[in-house]
Amino acid sequence: MEGPTYVTLSAQVALQKQLEVVANNVANASTAGFKADRQLFQSYVDRLNVPGGNVAFVQDRATYIDQEAGPIETTGNPTDIAIKGDGYLSVQTPQGTQYTRNGRLQVAADGTLTDASGRPVLTPGGATMQLPPGYSGLEIRADGTVIATVGNAPQNVGQIGTFRPSNPQVMRKSGDGLLVAPPMAMQPIDDGDPNSRIVQGALEGSTVKPVTEIANMSALSNAYQQLQSLLNDDNDREQKMIQTLGTPAA
Repeated sequence: MEGPTYVTLSAQVALQKQLEVVANNVANASTAGFKADRQLFQSYVDRLNVPGGNVAFVQDRATYIDQEAGPIETTGNPTDIAIKGDGYLSVQTPQGTQYTRNGRLQVAADGTLTDASGRPVLTPGGATMQLPPGYSGLEIRADGTVIATVGNAPQNVGQIGTFRPSNPQVMRKSGDGLLVAPPMAMQPIDDGDPNSRIVQGALEGSTVKPVTEIANMSALSNAYQQLQSLLNDDNDREQKMIQTLGTPAA
């Protein structure tokens, strides 16, 4: 296989991975709290036994999470919350504590405050919260304190924890809108932190811009097809060369 073919194949592999990332972004354009993925590419030079000696390849370095905040959209639902600023909610899963920006909460049959998939939402200390039976009102304050009204009297249920990573790049998506981080990488956000507060009755929208992503998908598909045409032309050239060289002289 010649140098140009190596280069073309490396570019196709990179484009295929980028198409997968863009397709996932588009699929989550309406997912609350979803942060779009981006890819980092790098070209590197290798010395091959080809004319010119040096060949530049395309290398997929990493997929990273775009840390841009999504728009805050008012819903009026008292169990919907959005984090204005940085930070993540923590939820209890069978695989351990994981994190999310999706604040579409609900109350389970036993009164446990959970996310939309039934995973318990945790306090800053890692405990779950249960709302009292027969509560008639719910207030979630900017610091995450949950106040339920029982018999016209307010009752402090607990505090929704928000957490900040020591380095946002250590977080990795695990599926279903959740992220994981290494132990001790996430620290509770202090009450009154000016860079993070909870907004009740609202949700953070996805950071995906559908029109931009669809345009990217079209451009990537066209680029992939162009590279495939180059590969086909190069293959035809090699086949003709082999046939020519293999034909005995008259």
